[in-house]
Amino acid sequence: MVIQRWQTVFLLLAAICMALVSFLPLGTGMSVNGAPSCVDALDFIPLFVINILVTLLLLIDIFLFRDLKLQKKVALVNVFLEAVSIIVTGLLMLPAAGYIEEMTWTATLPVVALILTILARSRMAADERLLKSYDRIR
Repeated sequence: MVIQRWQTVFLLLAAICMALVSFLPLGTGMSVNGAPSCVDALDFIPLFVINILVTLLLLIDIFLFRDLKLQKKVALVNVFLEAVSIIVTGLLMLPAAGYIEEMTWTATLPVVALILTILARSRMAADERLLKSYDRIR
């Protein structure tokens, strides 16, 4: 019996995406003096904390491969936190907020991380089904 560990690859790629979002500029916006400046997650501490928390949980989730049920639960928490990160980033881009006027490619990475985490969770479920089928055969 061979279990493919695709979820490890997906979780690692999602962690890289969220780490990039945490430290690279999300876009350009107006500073206090009216000059255009780069806006990153460090400018908004709650967004930065959420992104770092998601990155750490994704990295921890990689090493939970011995307990598939716990790994699936942590992945579900990551999906929720990534959705929160996407919503907060979207709120910062609203014209009423005016923080981010023009977004960069890094602002789309939370969506990529969310998709990768969902793919990893589906692979975890497939591995769990495979293990159950082998248990039935025995």
